[in-house]
Amino acid sequence: MAQSHLDLLTFEQFRSVIAKELMVPKDKVVPQASFVEDLLVDSIRMVEMMLKLEEIGMEIPLEAAWSIETVQDAYELYVQQAQDRATTVGPVAVTAGAD
Repeated sequence: MAQSHLDLLTFEQFRSVIAKELMVPKDKVVPQASFVEDLLVDSIRMVEMMLKLEEIGMEIPLEAAWSIETVQDAYELYVQQAQDRATTVGPVAVTAGAD
């Protein structure tokens, strides 16, 4: 179930995925919630969460996981990655035949 740039998850959908993966009440998964302090996510759970997000099409690089502090940080990175993929596909396809 890979997400394309046209199928970008809303924040509400994203927080549902996070809540399910971390097994925390959805009402705790708010933009300002800290993964470490509020949701009690340790480094192993953070890696597991990133791997799960990748499985369902949310390409958030594992190396970026360490800079993610809040749910909003994670969502913004997810959106940025989706936008980067969308803009990368277009120009590459257009310039590839120009050689």
